[in-house]
Amino acid sequence: MKNAWYIAATSAELTEDDLLSCTIGEEEIVLYRDSSGTARALQDQCPHRGARLSDGTQTDNSIACPFHGWQFDPDGRCTYIPSNGAEAPIPPAAAVRVYPVQEVAGHIWVYLGSSFPPPELKLPAELTAPAWHAVPFSARWEAHLTRVVESVLDVSHLPFVHPITTGDVDPRVDGPEFTATDDEICVVAKPFHPLLRTPLNEPDHREASTITLYFPNQLILRTNMAQENQMATYLALTPTRENGVDETVIYGLALRNFLQDVDVIDDVHYEHNVTVLDEDRPVVEGLRPKHVPLDVSSEVHVRSDAQQVRYRLMLKKALQQESEEDTR
Repeated sequence: MKNAWYIAATSAELTEDDLLSCTIGEEEIVLYRDSSGTARALQDQCPHRGARLSDGTQTDNSIACPFHGWQFDPDGRCTYIPSNGAEAPIPPAAAVRVYPVQEVAGHIWVYLGSSFPPPELKLPAELTAPAWHAVPFSARWEAHLTRVVESVLDVSHLPFVHPITTGDVDPRVDGPEFTATDDEICVVAKPFHPLLRTPLNEPDHREASTITLYFPNQLILRTNMAQENQMATYLALTPTRENGVDETVIYGLALRNFLQDVDVIDDVHYEHNVTVLDEDRPVVEGLRPKHVPLDVSSEVHVRSDAQQVRYRLMLKKALQQESEEDTR
């Protein structure tokens, strides 16, 4: 879906005087920093002959096309055509699309929708709170974003796909419990982490783990530990394509609010998350069809699939709304 914010790159990937090419969904985009260091995003296709602007050069705040030197400013307007003559006007159609950009918590987010102003970029509080320490990790799967989302919401696969990283858990569960709003789904993962749960009779009793989807492409697994100590795994998913094949880039953060300066915890948390993704990857990449069916009756569902069914209904509604907007 287009009406969403997606990570185009990490802040570290976009350096000064650099033109960075990326594909989000089917949109080819060029990223660069203007003279103030602000991240910008333009359509990566010159309207003249279709050259990639990312193959060009940056001049102050503008990008020069590598083919004929046309220059485009941060607002997408062509400001200079070398072969146009001294007095000739620049055609009004000599412009490229501009994408809204936000740079937050070490990532550059791009909004693909056509609404202006764009909706607020809603992020989990842990990403910007100073009490939380973040260790980044990433992966790229040959799988559709919708399948990746469902794999994270699906707690019933843990005993079979993650027998080592999850531990010795009972594959027969009642549930799981979940709550949902118009743009969030929160799953309680208590059947799989009984040793991490505080006793029911303690006043600070909290469920061990929750998985929250910030629709359509952000997920965070929160794990409560002793006292106020917490760990979390955050995933932001970006759809892309490679040689006509749908892929998903996973931008992850291993988060915690305790012992921030202990490197060994960084290493353990990082390795755990990478291992879990490696266990999931071959299974999710092999799912068919590649995109989750929007007709909920096309696959067989049981009680533990309720949160995935809710996600599909949310997705179907959002895509229908986009389609109606496009036809207006």
